[in-house]
Amino acid sequence: MDTLTRFRQAPISVDEIKLNFFAPVKKVTNKDRYKFKTKIYETDNFEIYIKGVRLTQIHRDILDIILFFGDTTLENKIKENVPIRTFTLYKVLKMLEHKNPTKNVKWLKNKIDDLTNATITIKEKNIGDELSFHIIRVAKYSKKLGSYFLVIEDLYLSFFENKISINYKELLPKILKLKHAITKMTIRYLLTHSSGIKINIDKLLEKIGVIGRTRNFEIQRGKLLEELEEIGKDFNISLKKMSNDNRRKNDYTIIYNKHKDVKIYFPKTNTERL
Repeated sequence: MDTLTRFRQAPISVDEIKLNFFAPVKKVTNKDRYKFKTKIYETDNFEIYIKGVRLTQIHRDILDIILFFGDTTLENKIKENVPIRTFTLYKVLKMLEHKNPTKNVKWLKNKIDDLTNATITIKEKNIGDELSFHIIRVAKYSKKLGSYFLVIEDLYLSFFENKISINYKELLPKILKLKHAITKMTIRYLLTHSSGIKINIDKLLEKIGVIGRTRNFEIQRGKLLEELEEIGKDFNISLKKMSNDNRRKNDYTIIYNKHKDVKIYFPKTNTERL
């Protein structure tokens, strides 16, 4: 299986989820902050910067719909060896459950522009190398096709080629219905773990990029706990309370067991690991 075929099967790299390319929020209030190269996340090995637009879970939802449910027929007609998807704005808005899709076209076009304009930079700390790329090369309407088409950027595909990737298409409709952005980000993060994971809730919040004052941390924790208690079983996620002490009433371990509908693909063999 070559990289393009793997992209069709599992078009999302695990690293872009774990390295916080898409923030755990629905919208960004301080947009001016991201006009220039801004550090958005850091691990022991990497620093992640973004320029232009800070992408959110709404952008992730839109991109997921296009990648998983967009048509790939055009790839076979254009010999560029890059992923291409054709789609209608109406279908995307319908999957996002907008009550009146025809009135939200401008909003969706702006979000797709955001995806096209955002520049992501990954800096490897140990050797100082940097890789900058857009995820999308172009996304525009074709009168001839009667629909929109989206072309993935070559440099992003080079990044993707050496990364583990994931397919959670069967679970996406349930993810789209989630109430809170923090829950969407948490679900996506947990699904990347091919052997499951047990993690303290506060440690998880740090890993998915929750920042700010203590109050913000508490609000996000509360939203996450409330929604996971309602829908966790749909994703093989459970909560284990670690203390009966009222001072530690929100001390939970989150337990995820690999879901049967999630497929993980590894780059060296380009094959799925169950």
